[in-house]
Amino acid sequence: MPLALSLLLLLLAIPLVVSLMRANELFCLKIQGGKLRVARGRIPPALLGDLSDILRHPAPPEGTLRGVVEDRLVRIYADVELSEAQRQQIRNVVSAWPVAKVRNAPRA
Repeated sequence: MPLALSLLLLLLAIPLVVSLMRANELFCLKIQGGKLRVARGRIPPALLGDLSDILRHPAPPEGTLRGVVEDRLVRIYADVELSEAQRQQIRNVVSAWPVAKVRNAPRA
């Protein structure tokens, strides 16, 4: 019985852990076939367009970009291989967007 209870508690804790990990996430973008699409969250269309332009040449393989709030700023985490020039361009573009504008963007 204790093993079953432990497993039940573990299963109930998983959604809590996932939600805590996403608490500071503003958006999640998927890169597939050279195109950028919104998987979760809110992102201003202008910012999405700028990021699409940056990622067009050279187009990375499939991956994910996550926009999160860190120290009251928007920060991007990429799990895809990007050139140093692309990383710098993304930092430059994202730094122009305050958290409040990103957070209040319409849902895509």
